[in-house]
Amino acid sequence: MKRLLFITSIVALMLLSGCMERGQHAYVEDLAMVSSIAFDYIDEKSVKMTVSIPHPTGASQEVTQHYSVDTELIQEGFVQISSKADKMVILNQLRTLLFSEEFAREGQVTEVIKHFYRNPKVGNNVQLGIVKGSAEEILKSDFPDKPSTDTYLYELLSPKLHTAFSPFTTMHDFLYTETNPIFYSTVPYLELEKDSVKIESIALFDSGKMIDTIAEKESSYIQALKGVVKLSPLEISFGEQDAKGKVHIELIKSKAKITSNKNMESPKVSLQLNLQGALSEYKGKRDLQKMREYKALEKEVSKQVKKEIEQLLAQLQKLEVDPIGISEEFRMYHKGKWTEELTKKIIQNVKYDVQVEFKLLNTGILK
Repeated sequence: MKRLLFITSIVALMLLSGCMERGQHAYVEDLAMVSSIAFDYIDEKSVKMTVSIPHPTGASQEVTQHYSVDTELIQEGFVQISSKADKMVILNQLRTLLFSEEFAREGQVTEVIKHFYRNPKVGNNVQLGIVKGSAEEILKSDFPDKPSTDTYLYELLSPKLHTAFSPFTTMHDFLYTETNPIFYSTVPYLELEKDSVKIESIALFDSGKMIDTIAEKESSYIQALKGVVKLSPLEISFGEQDAKGKVHIELIKSKAKITSNKNMESPKVSLQLNLQGALSEYKGKRDLQKMREYKALEKEVSKQVKKEIEQLLAQLQKLEVDPIGISEEFRMYHKGKWTEELTKKIIQNVKYDVQVEFKLLNTGILK
Protein backbone atom coordinates (compact mmCIF):
# COMPACT_ATOMS: atom_id res chain seq x y z
CA MET A 1 0.00 0.00 0.00
CA LYS A 2 2.79 2.38 0.95
CA ARG A 3 4.62 1.49 -2.26
CA LEU A 4 1.49 2.22 -4.31
CA LEU A 5 1.05 5.60 -2.60
CA PHE A 6 4.70 6.45 -3.24
CA ILE A 7 4.45 5.59 -6.94
CA THR A 8 1.20 7.55 -7.24
CA SER A 9 2.81 10.62 -5.61
CA ILE A 10 5.79 10.48 -7.97
CA VAL A 11 3.53 10.23 -11.02
CA ALA A 12 1.39 13.15 -9.79
CA LEU A 13 4.47 15.34 -9.24
CA MET A 14 5.73 14.51 -12.74
CA LEU A 15 2.40 15.41 -14.27
CA LEU A 16 2.22 18.69 -12.34
CA SER A 17 5.77 19.52 -13.34
CA GLY A 18 4.96 18.85 -16.97
CA CYS A 19 1.89 21.07 -16.79
CA MET A 20 3.88 23.89 -15.20
CA GLU A 21 6.61 23.65 -17.81
CA ARG A 22 4.08 23.73 -20.64
CA GLY A 23 2.33 26.71 -19.08
CA GLN A 24 5.51 28.65 -18.39
CA HIS A 25 7.43 27.83 -21.54
CA ALA A 26 7.65 30.71 -24.01
CA TYR A 27 8.96 30.46 -27.55
CA VAL A 28 11.17 33.11 -29.10
CA GLU A 29 8.43 33.89 -31.61
CA ASP A 30 6.16 34.86 -28.72
CA LEU A 31 8.61 37.34 -27.21
CA ALA A 32 9.47 40.95 -28.03
CA MET A 33 13.11 41.28 -26.92
CA VAL A 34 13.92 44.95 -26.45
CA SER A 35 17.43 45.97 -27.47
CA SER A 36 17.36 49.78 -27.12
CA ILE A 37 15.08 52.32 -25.44
CA ALA A 38 14.89 56.08 -26.02
CA PHE A 39 13.33 58.65 -23.66
CA ASP A 40 12.12 62.10 -24.74
CA TYR A 41 10.73 64.80 -22.47
CA ILE A 42 7.04 65.73 -22.72
CA ASP A 43 6.32 67.47 -19.40
CA GLU A 44 6.93 67.03 -15.68
CA LYS A 45 4.63 64.02 -15.52
CA SER A 46 4.92 62.32 -18.90
CA VAL A 47 7.69 60.88 -21.04
CA LYS A 48 7.78 59.57 -24.59
CA MET A 49 9.28 56.10 -24.56
CA THR A 50 10.45 54.43 -27.77
CA VAL A 51 11.64 50.83 -27.87
CA SER A 52 13.58 49.01 -30.57
CA ILE A 53 12.80 45.31 -31.01
CA PRO A 54 14.91 43.29 -33.46
CA HIS A 55 13.19 40.30 -35.06
CA PRO A 56 14.74 36.97 -36.09
CA THR A 57 15.35 36.62 -39.81
CA GLY A 58 12.17 35.63 -41.57
CA ALA A 59 9.87 36.49 -38.67
CA SER A 60 9.02 39.89 -40.14
CA GLN A 61 9.62 41.90 -43.27
CA GLU A 62 11.27 44.52 -41.04
CA VAL A 63 14.56 43.63 -39.38
CA THR A 64 13.70 45.90 -36.46
CA GLN A 65 10.38 47.23 -35.26
CA HIS A 66 9.85 50.39 -33.18
CA TYR A 67 7.05 51.31 -30.83
CA SER A 68 6.49 54.70 -29.18
CA VAL A 69 4.13 55.52 -26.32
CA ASP A 70 3.47 58.52 -24.07
CA THR A 71 3.37 57.39 -20.46
CA GLU A 72 3.72 58.54 -16.88
CA LEU A 73 5.06 55.20 -15.61
CA ILE A 74 7.69 53.09 -17.36
CA GLN A 75 5.97 49.79 -16.59
CA GLU A 76 2.68 51.20 -17.84
CA GLY A 77 4.46 52.08 -21.06
CA PHE A 78 5.63 48.51 -21.51
CA VAL A 79 2.08 47.26 -21.07
CA GLN A 80 0.97 49.60 -23.87
CA ILE A 81 3.84 48.45 -26.09
CA SER A 82 3.00 44.79 -25.44
CA SER A 83 -0.55 45.41 -26.66
CA LYS A 84 0.81 47.01 -29.82
CA ALA A 85 3.39 44.33 -30.47
CA ASP A 86 0.96 41.52 -29.56
CA LYS A 87 3.87 39.85 -27.77
CA MET A 88 5.37 39.69 -24.32
CA VAL A 89 7.97 42.47 -23.94
CA ILE A 90 11.12 41.29 -22.14
CA LEU A 91 14.30 43.19 -21.26
CA ASN A 92 16.85 40.36 -21.13
CA GLN A 93 18.59 41.68 -24.27
CA LEU A 94 18.53 45.39 -23.36
CA ARG A 95 21.87 46.98 -24.32
CA THR A 96 21.37 50.74 -24.80
CA LEU A 97 19.44 53.56 -23.11
CA LEU A 98 19.21 56.95 -24.84
CA PHE A 99 17.94 60.18 -23.26
CA SER A 100 17.21 63.45 -25.02
CA GLU A 101 19.13 66.48 -23.75
CA GLU A 102 15.90 68.12 -22.60
CA PHE A 103 14.99 65.01 -20.59
CA ALA A 104 18.49 64.92 -19.03
CA ARG A 105 18.41 68.62 -18.12
CA GLU A 106 15.10 68.08 -16.30
CA GLY A 107 16.91 65.67 -13.96
CA GLN A 108 14.83 62.55 -14.63
CA VAL A 109 17.63 60.26 -15.85
CA THR A 110 18.55 58.82 -12.44
CA GLU A 111 15.02 57.60 -11.64
CA VAL A 112 14.72 55.87 -15.01
CA ILE A 113 18.08 54.13 -14.60
CA LYS A 114 17.16 53.02 -11.08
CA HIS A 115 14.01 51.41 -12.48
CA PHE A 116 16.02 49.24 -14.88
CA TYR A 117 18.83 48.65 -12.39
CA ARG A 118 16.37 47.04 -9.96
CA ASN A 119 15.20 44.63 -12.67
CA PRO A 120 17.20 41.38 -12.26
CA LYS A 121 16.71 40.55 -15.94
CA VAL A 122 18.60 43.69 -17.06
CA GLY A 123 22.40 43.55 -17.06
CA ASN A 124 24.54 46.24 -15.44
CA ASN A 125 26.52 46.88 -18.63
CA VAL A 126 23.70 48.64 -20.47
CA GLN A 127 25.33 51.63 -22.25
CA LEU A 128 24.02 55.18 -21.78
CA GLY A 129 23.93 58.12 -24.17
CA ILE A 130 22.55 61.69 -24.11
CA VAL A 131 21.13 62.89 -27.43
CA LYS A 132 21.05 66.34 -28.95
CA GLY A 133 17.46 66.80 -30.07
CA SER A 134 15.18 63.78 -30.29
CA ALA A 135 16.34 60.43 -28.89
CA GLU A 136 13.48 58.74 -30.75
CA GLU A 137 14.80 60.07 -34.07
CA ILE A 138 18.19 58.42 -33.58
CA LEU A 139 16.63 55.10 -32.61
CA LYS A 140 14.39 55.10 -35.69
CA SER A 141 17.09 56.29 -38.10
CA ASP A 142 18.32 54.02 -40.86
CA PHE A 143 22.05 53.70 -41.49
CA PRO A 144 22.49 51.84 -44.81
CA ASP A 145 26.10 50.80 -44.19
CA LYS A 146 25.34 49.37 -40.74
CA PRO A 147 23.86 45.92 -40.05
CA SER A 148 21.35 47.40 -37.59
CA THR A 149 20.88 50.62 -35.64
CA ASP A 150 20.85 48.75 -32.31
CA THR A 151 24.19 47.07 -32.95
CA TYR A 152 25.66 50.31 -34.32
CA LEU A 153 24.68 52.32 -31.23
CA TYR A 154 25.95 49.70 -28.81
CA GLU A 155 29.31 49.43 -30.55
CA LEU A 156 29.57 53.23 -30.83
CA LEU A 157 29.14 53.52 -27.06
CA SER A 158 31.57 50.69 -26.26
CA PRO A 159 35.27 51.38 -25.45
CA LYS A 160 37.72 51.70 -28.35
CA LEU A 161 41.21 53.16 -28.47
CA HIS A 162 40.39 55.95 -30.94
CA THR A 163 37.49 57.11 -28.73
CA ALA A 164 39.22 56.75 -25.35
CA PHE A 165 38.17 60.33 -24.55
CA SER A 166 34.70 59.02 -23.81
CA PRO A 167 33.78 57.70 -20.35
CA PHE A 168 31.54 55.00 -21.94
CA THR A 169 29.11 55.14 -19.04
CA THR A 170 27.05 52.08 -18.12
CA MET A 171 24.05 51.98 -15.78
CA HIS A 172 26.33 50.69 -13.04
CA ASP A 173 28.89 53.48 -13.62
CA PHE A 174 26.21 56.17 -13.55
CA LEU A 175 24.57 55.01 -10.34
CA TYR A 176 27.96 54.59 -8.66
CA THR A 177 28.94 58.20 -9.34
CA GLU A 178 25.45 59.49 -8.54
CA THR A 179 25.47 57.83 -5.10
CA ASN A 180 29.12 58.68 -4.34
CA PRO A 181 29.67 62.15 -2.79
CA ILE A 182 33.15 62.34 -4.35
CA PHE A 183 32.37 61.96 -8.05
CA TYR A 184 30.17 63.57 -10.70
CA SER A 185 28.66 61.65 -13.62
CA THR A 186 29.66 62.01 -17.25
CA VAL A 187 27.83 60.49 -20.24
CA PRO A 188 28.61 60.52 -24.00
CA TYR A 189 26.68 63.23 -25.85
CA LEU A 190 25.45 62.12 -29.29
CA GLU A 191 24.42 64.05 -32.37
CA LEU A 192 22.65 62.65 -35.42
CA GLU A 193 24.37 63.47 -38.69
CA LYS A 194 23.32 62.62 -42.24
CA ASP A 195 24.43 58.98 -42.34
CA SER A 196 25.85 58.42 -38.86
CA VAL A 197 25.76 59.23 -35.18
CA LYS A 198 28.70 61.14 -33.71
CA ILE A 199 29.94 61.37 -30.14
CA GLU A 200 29.94 65.17 -30.25
CA SER A 201 31.04 65.84 -26.67
CA ILE A 202 30.59 64.67 -23.08
CA ALA A 203 27.62 65.63 -20.87
CA LEU A 204 28.33 66.70 -17.28
CA PHE A 205 25.87 65.89 -14.50
CA ASP A 206 25.29 67.38 -11.07
CA SER A 207 22.82 65.65 -8.71
CA GLY A 208 21.29 63.69 -11.58
CA LYS A 209 20.76 66.73 -13.82
CA MET A 210 22.73 67.51 -16.97
CA ILE A 211 24.27 70.97 -16.66
CA ASP A 212 26.76 71.36 -19.52
CA THR A 213 29.05 69.60 -22.01
CA ILE A 214 32.80 69.49 -22.55
CA ALA A 215 34.75 68.74 -25.76
CA GLU A 216 36.46 65.48 -26.66
CA LYS A 217 39.95 66.80 -25.94
CA GLU A 218 38.91 68.06 -22.51
CA SER A 219 37.43 64.66 -21.73
CA SER A 220 40.76 63.07 -22.72
CA TYR A 221 42.50 65.26 -20.14
CA ILE A 222 39.97 64.17 -17.51
CA GLN A 223 40.61 60.54 -18.36
CA ALA A 224 44.36 61.11 -18.09
CA LEU A 225 44.05 62.81 -14.69
CA LYS A 226 41.81 59.96 -13.49
CA GLY A 227 44.64 57.52 -14.22
CA VAL A 228 43.75 56.13 -17.66
CA VAL A 229 47.08 54.96 -19.11
CA LYS A 230 46.29 54.84 -22.85
CA LEU A 231 44.58 57.82 -24.44
CA SER A 232 43.02 58.52 -27.81
CA PRO A 233 44.92 60.53 -30.46
CA LEU A 234 45.39 64.21 -29.62
CA GLU A 235 45.51 67.22 -31.91
CA ILE A 236 47.14 70.39 -30.58
CA SER A 237 47.47 73.87 -32.05
CA PHE A 238 49.95 76.20 -30.42
CA GLY A 239 52.51 78.97 -30.70
CA GLU A 240 52.63 82.39 -32.25
CA GLN A 241 54.26 83.98 -35.27
CA ASP A 242 57.04 81.78 -36.70
CA ALA A 243 56.51 79.05 -34.08
CA LYS A 244 52.82 78.62 -34.89
CA GLY A 245 51.91 75.04 -35.77
CA LYS A 246 49.72 72.00 -35.30
CA VAL A 247 50.56 68.45 -34.29
CA HIS A 248 48.68 65.15 -34.32
CA ILE A 249 49.92 62.71 -31.69
CA GLU A 250 49.01 59.04 -31.37
CA LEU A 251 49.85 56.08 -29.13
CA ILE A 252 49.67 58.35 -26.12
CA LYS A 253 50.59 56.98 -22.70
CA SER A 254 49.89 58.99 -19.58
CA LYS A 255 50.86 58.95 -15.94
CA ALA A 256 49.21 61.27 -13.46
CA LYS A 257 50.03 62.15 -9.87
CA ILE A 258 47.65 64.20 -7.73
CA THR A 259 48.53 65.44 -4.26
CA SER A 260 46.86 67.90 -1.87
CA ASN A 261 47.90 70.04 1.07
CA LYS A 262 45.19 68.25 3.17
CA ASN A 263 43.90 71.65 4.29
CA MET A 264 40.14 71.92 3.73
CA GLU A 265 40.02 75.58 4.76
CA SER A 266 42.60 76.61 2.15
CA PRO A 267 42.72 73.66 -0.28
CA LYS A 268 45.56 73.39 -2.77
CA VAL A 269 46.15 70.57 -5.26
CA SER A 270 49.19 69.70 -7.33
CA LEU A 271 48.55 67.86 -10.60
CA GLN A 272 51.53 66.38 -12.40
CA LEU A 273 50.87 64.82 -15.80
CA ASN A 274 53.50 62.98 -17.84
CA LEU A 275 52.58 62.19 -21.45
CA GLN A 276 54.40 60.20 -24.12
CA GLY A 277 53.30 59.84 -27.71
CA ALA A 278 54.29 59.34 -31.32
CA LEU A 279 54.14 62.37 -33.60
CA SER A 280 52.15 61.13 -36.58
CA GLU A 281 51.81 64.48 -38.31
CA TYR A 282 53.24 67.97 -37.89
CA LYS A 283 52.43 71.20 -39.69
CA GLY A 284 54.65 74.14 -38.88
CA LYS A 285 57.96 75.88 -39.52
CA ARG A 286 60.20 73.97 -37.13
CA ASP A 287 62.93 71.75 -38.60
CA LEU A 288 62.48 68.60 -36.55
CA GLN A 289 65.66 67.11 -38.00
CA LYS A 290 67.44 69.40 -35.57
CA MET A 291 67.47 68.22 -31.96
CA ARG A 292 67.08 71.78 -30.65
CA GLU A 293 63.86 72.27 -32.65
CA TYR A 294 62.66 68.83 -31.65
CA LYS A 295 63.06 69.64 -27.95
CA ALA A 296 61.47 73.06 -28.46
CA LEU A 297 58.42 71.36 -29.95
CA GLU A 298 58.12 69.11 -26.89
CA LYS A 299 58.14 72.19 -24.67
CA GLU A 300 55.54 73.92 -26.84
CA VAL A 301 53.22 70.92 -26.61
CA SER A 302 53.75 70.68 -22.83
CA LYS A 303 53.00 74.37 -22.42
CA GLN A 304 49.82 74.19 -24.52
CA VAL A 305 48.49 71.08 -22.76
CA LYS A 306 49.13 72.75 -19.40
CA LYS A 307 47.20 75.82 -20.55
CA GLU A 308 44.26 73.75 -21.80
CA ILE A 309 44.09 71.71 -18.58
CA GLU A 310 44.10 74.90 -16.49
CA GLN A 311 41.24 76.26 -18.61
CA LEU A 312 39.33 72.99 -18.14
CA LEU A 313 39.81 73.05 -14.37
CA ALA A 314 38.59 76.67 -14.28
CA GLN A 315 35.48 75.68 -16.25
CA LEU A 316 34.74 72.72 -13.95
CA GLN A 317 35.26 74.94 -10.91
CA LYS A 318 32.82 77.49 -12.27
CA LEU A 319 30.25 74.73 -12.85
CA GLU A 320 31.03 73.32 -9.38
CA VAL A 321 31.49 69.78 -10.66
CA ASP A 322 34.44 67.43 -10.28
CA PRO A 323 34.42 64.42 -12.65
CA ILE A 324 38.10 63.83 -11.83
CA GLY A 325 37.51 63.14 -8.13
CA ILE A 326 39.91 65.78 -6.78
CA SER A 327 38.16 65.91 -3.41
CA GLU A 328 39.23 62.31 -2.75
CA GLU A 329 42.67 63.74 -1.93
CA PHE A 330 41.04 65.50 1.02
CA ARG A 331 38.47 62.89 1.99
CA MET A 332 41.14 60.27 2.75
CA TYR A 333 42.55 62.53 5.47
CA HIS A 334 39.18 63.65 6.84
CA LYS A 335 37.85 62.28 10.12
CA GLY A 336 34.13 61.66 10.05
CA LYS A 337 31.53 61.22 7.34
CA TRP A 338 32.21 62.84 3.98
CA THR A 339 29.27 64.63 2.36
CA GLU A 340 28.49 66.24 -0.98
CA GLU A 341 28.58 69.62 0.77
CA LEU A 342 32.23 69.04 1.68
CA THR A 343 33.00 68.12 -1.93
CA LYS A 344 31.36 71.37 -3.10
CA LYS A 345 33.41 73.31 -0.56
CA ILE A 346 36.64 71.85 -1.94
CA ILE A 347 35.64 72.48 -5.57
CA GLN A 348 34.72 76.12 -4.93
CA ASN A 349 37.92 77.04 -3.10
CA VAL A 350 40.68 74.78 -4.38
CA LYS A 351 43.75 76.28 -6.07
CA TYR A 352 45.54 74.18 -8.69
CA ASP A 353 49.19 73.87 -9.59
CA VAL A 354 49.43 72.06 -12.95
CA GLN A 355 52.67 70.64 -14.32
CA VAL A 356 52.85 68.85 -17.70
CA GLU A 357 55.80 67.09 -19.27
CA PHE A 358 55.43 65.78 -22.81
CA LYS A 359 57.89 63.48 -24.60
CA LEU A 360 57.81 62.64 -28.31
CA LEU A 361 58.84 59.07 -28.99
CA ASN A 362 59.35 59.45 -32.73
CA THR A 363 58.29 61.53 -35.74
CA GLY A 364 56.00 60.68 -38.61
CA ILE A 365 54.80 62.77 -41.53
CA LEU A 366 56.21 66.28 -41.43
CA LYS A 367 54.92 69.30 -43.35
